[in-house]
Amino acid sequence: MSYYLSLCLIIPTLLHAISINEVVLKTLQTNPQIQTKQEVYLSEKELLGVAQSDYLPSIDLAYTLGSETTQTIANAREKVSVHRQDASVTLNQNLFTGFDTVHRVDAQKALILSASKQIKSTANFISLEAVSAYLTILKNNELHNIAQTNVDVHKKYLDQIKEKADAGVGRISDYKQTLSRFQNAKSIFFLTKRNYHNSLSSFKRITNIDVVAKDLIKPSLAPLPAQTIEELILIAIQNNPTIHVNQADIKFSEAVLNRSNAAFYPKVDFRAQNYWNKNLNGIEQPGDALVEENGYNLLFLLTYNIFNGLADTSNKEANRHKVLEQNNNLVDAKRFIIASTTIAWQTFQFTDKQLFHIDKNIEASAQTLANYQEENDLGRRSIVDLLNIELEYNAAKNRKVTAEYDRLLAYYEILSHTGKLLETMSAHAK
Repeated sequence: MSYYLSLCLIIPTLLHAISINEVVLKTLQTNPQIQTKQEVYLSEKELLGVAQSDYLPSIDLAYTLGSETTQTIANAREKVSVHRQDASVTLNQNLFTGFDTVHRVDAQKALILSASKQIKSTANFISLEAVSAYLTILKNNELHNIAQTNVDVHKKYLDQIKEKADAGVGRISDYKQTLSRFQNAKSIFFLTKRNYHNSLSSFKRITNIDVVAKDLIKPSLAPLPAQTIEELILIAIQNNPTIHVNQADIKFSEAVLNRSNAAFYPKVDFRAQNYWNKNLNGIEQPGDALVEENGYNLLFLLTYNIFNGLADTSNKEANRHKVLEQNNNLVDAKRFIIASTTIAWQTFQFTDKQLFHIDKNIEASAQTLANYQEENDLGRRSIVDLLNIELEYNAAKNRKVTAEYDRLLAYYEILSHTGKLLETMSAHAK
């Protein structure tokens, strides 16, 4: 809890460009899901006082006043109406409940722990969502710019081919083919424009911040928490907030199971009472001290339920299955984290190798394009040939953008799965 609050104290002021770290920390400060988890945590803390109250005595004051009509042996079974009064003060202190209070307090402490871990788990999830939205804006903007350049290139070649066709030195089929490609380039341009604007809306929903791509800074990679998948998985199992939530839930279920044993023990209470009454049993004689009674008692009360339809046994078995359920949830969470960390690691590694070859592809395509342009000037290449290599060059640039942002996202996913995302961003924002 204190860790999360410390993040909110270092939010920098948003002026112009905003880094990915600043976006995440600002999002955590205002996101309603985080605030909801905080309220749950504070509520559970208050309920701990309710559980601990069973260690303390209860004191009750009682006073009754009114008319009473009775027929008792004390008044010779004559029907008598009297003005009755009685008052008492009673102290009850439980001495033993089969350790019910102990385990109730343990269960509530486990709920508090779970709620605090839920804050961090939700913050971790929201942070990764904000990161993904941030990167998606930058990625879609770059793809949109490439699509714009592609449209411009197609328009340039289309005009050149049309000019030749109108002069009777070019083929109409080349013009029609280039026109078709131009229309396709335009459709891709509007698709990328739609994707870009959609990513702005998604970003606003998650972060509550209005931005455009120029307001954002493309992040660079920092070192990972470890350099092997085995080490990363070990860190993830130890630090992942979701796993911590499951572990706290197991503690809660175990405390509830232990608490269900209390039904098989006797209950022992101590009671101290001071009382006063007047005009009981249908006897009323104004001024006669005999009609008033007062006194006190100090009592030990033992109650022991020996049969209640096997409900206690069934309740204990149900709670035992809850413990098994939570343990299975923990096993499933670990499997999920291991798989997710492995997938992110593999993506991070293979996109690095992919980018090496994409860069070689772009370099070769750029050299080929330059050669084609020279050959076109000498009449050895047609404009359609130039357009073909332009398309290959454009496709390579698109692949590079996609691979770069896949690798960036995989990097932040690894930080998230290992529980290091908030820690890393907090350190970089200072």
